[in-house]
Amino acid sequence: MTFFFALKTAEAQPTLDTLRYCLKQRPSPFAKLDSRNSFIENNIVNIFGAIAGVNFGKRLSFGIGYNQLYNPPKNFNQNIEYINALGKPYFISSGIHFFYISGAIEYSFYQTKHWEISLPLQIGVGQTYYRQIINDAKTKVDSHHAFIYEPAISVDYKIVKWFGVGADFGYRFFVTDNYKLNREFNSPILTFGLIINYSEIYKSAFPNSKWSKK
Repeated sequence: MTFFFALKTAEAQPTLDTLRYCLKQRPSPFAKLDSRNSFIENNIVNIFGAIAGVNFGKRLSFGIGYNQLYNPPKNFNQNIEYINALGKPYFISSGIHFFYISGAIEYSFYQTKHWEISLPLQIGVGQTYYRQIINDAKTKVDSHHAFIYEPAISVDYKIVKWFGVGADFGYRFFVTDNYKLNREFNSPILTFGLIINYSEIYKSAFPNSKWSKK
């Protein structure tokens, strides 16, 4: 199954002629929000993401994204030591934080009136850390820089031109200097949800805009 998926993905890669043709088309802006499910130490967690960029010929897009862990797994919690006004220590449990900034590229290799299959890819750098609050000041502790590589395949079904449903299947490759994080944050990614086409909504609301005529 893995070999078949890899073979089909390789067959769908764009050629240089296809890329040149797409890049000659007039670009249009796009924005996208998503919430990706993955597994960290047998816990289902969500990565919230936002991407904005430009699309060429409705087939090739480039963007910049921000991604953040939404519900950290409790088995990564740390007991952080605090000192009270009397000089006595006490402990508060703190959950792990994780975010990264990514460059995103997506190529759509199959399109019909209702269906679209594409290959999104995000490559980013980010950080994991715990947050400590001392005298109302927030401080990051036990932080680690990370490199993230996320290839995927996306299948969308457009119900009407403004809305649809979709599913993404991919994998997050996570590299940092913390062995436990490397082992647990490498994970399959599954996304199922509602698709809102903000570009088509904008064109319907402002049909005479210069962006609507592209």
